[in-house]
Amino acid sequence: MIPKDFPWTATPLKDLPFVVLDLETTGFEPGPAGITEIAMITLAEGREELFETLINPEVPIPPEITKLTGITADMVLGKPTIGEVIPYVASILQDAIFVSHNVPFDWGFLDHAFQKCLGKPLRMPSLCTLRLARRFLGLQSNRLEAVARSFGVDLTEAHRAMGDTQAVKGILFRMLDFLDQKGIKTGGDLIRQDLLFLSSPPPQRPFGKRV
Repeated sequence: MIPKDFPWTATPLKDLPFVVLDLETTGFEPGPAGITEIAMITLAEGREELFETLINPEVPIPPEITKLTGITADMVLGKPTIGEVIPYVASILQDAIFVSHNVPFDWGFLDHAFQKCLGKPLRMPSLCTLRLARRFLGLQSNRLEAVARSFGVDLTEAHRAMGDTQAVKGILFRMLDFLDQKGIKTGGDLIRQDLLFLSSPPPQRPFGKRV
């Protein structure tokens, strides 16, 4: 059922306001692990706006995370904490649809930051490109790299926030075309097909983000 206050029931997919987002973190569990980098691309009213910053996680960065992302303790030294960044992040996320590859992972860290720093939970519609890939593409792997490759989308800097975000944006555009061809043409159709989380996604799976 489509809520009466959902503002995009009849809005074509390409006209929906999206914020594509990716986080890099020190681990898989919000709280014990912290955010080291955030990137967002706002897609609304024909414009595209980018934001990215390294973040001081206020916890050590494990060597295996540095090996994966290239983010070192020296790189985040003196950078803003999530508490300093989250008010601006919240302002960007207003009146939009949250998009990432594995929404429950990124959502979990941001929701933790919202509750800790802003005193409220993160609540907004979200669309998960990982979930879409699992449902429609039939790939052997649904990792970001594999889904990007299947659509011919470049992933130039994997496991860095903006590189991943740019890849998710490309996947999103191609997936919206794919859905439109299948008769899923509006925001309301996304809800009818159970593709859009309206308030919050289910908890992340135990394997965390690297999918």
